[in-house]
Amino acid sequence: MQKTISCSARCTGISIDGRVPSTVTFMPALPGTGIVFIRQDLPGSPRIECCTQYARTDSRWTSLVKNELRIEHTEHLLAAVIGLGIDNIKVCLDGPHIPVVSNFSSLNFVEALQQAKIIEQDKPKKHFVVNQPQWVFDSFRYNGREYESILLALPSTELKVTYLLDYPGRQVPTQAAHFRLNNRQFAEQLAPARSYIMDFEYDLVAALIGQSIKDCLVIGQSEINLKWGNEPARHKLLDLMGDLATLGSPIKGHFIGIRTGHKVNIKMSQKLQGF
Repeated sequence: MQKTISCSARCTGISIDGRVPSTVTFMPALPGTGIVFIRQDLPGSPRIECCTQYARTDSRWTSLVKNELRIEHTEHLLAAVIGLGIDNIKVCLDGPHIPVVSNFSSLNFVEALQQAKIIEQDKPKKHFVVNQPQWVFDSFRYNGREYESILLALPSTELKVTYLLDYPGRQVPTQAAHFRLNNRQFAEQLAPARSYIMDFEYDLVAALIGQSIKDCLVIGQSEINLKWGNEPARHKLLDLMGDLATLGSPIKGHFIGIRTGHKVNIKMSQKLQGF
């Protein structure tokens, strides 16, 4: 059955550009509503539905863009929503940016949604089903050589995600992560996985996200405390789930990513939707 929350819940952090405080308020929604973002800071409180046609990756994060209306940095919040099995929810914002919370993870969003109590509704879920294998290729250059990335979508009776993290320069040891959708395990095993950057990217990323950089895990020469040995790969699964949420429905399929990121994730969503 479809699910929503029983009451409102709130999360506050800093905007992804590091400039201003940002707050998101979750509200219950009727069956069949889906995930709807509401810009309460604008006249008339315009809405933007969570769907693939509005998904963009014109920065280091995913956004929803409808005409001139923007919702920035959607992936961690959307991962929390679908990871907990929520189908219908209103997401009210006081600006264009979803806040950065819990070190660029989904944990604080999950905690807020759980406190609001997730409840069943009187209509069955309508899944987006991967009926046949699909794939998206991309490539990137490193030290003068070209490397490929690929995202596969395979038929499955449930949502499963697998990721192989493999940096050509071995800045992070090659590692893998796999997750089969389970609401309780999502909250414990994926939601706390933090986003990260490489130390050589620090100045570039700091110029982009400002003081938000202080909440970002920086991987380099010095030793860091990871929550799990494969925390970077787990966070890639979190991003993948959040980007796939732009399909607008709960999903049945097995997605396998190798060296992929937001750009390829959204290309897969668009391909599955026929764009």
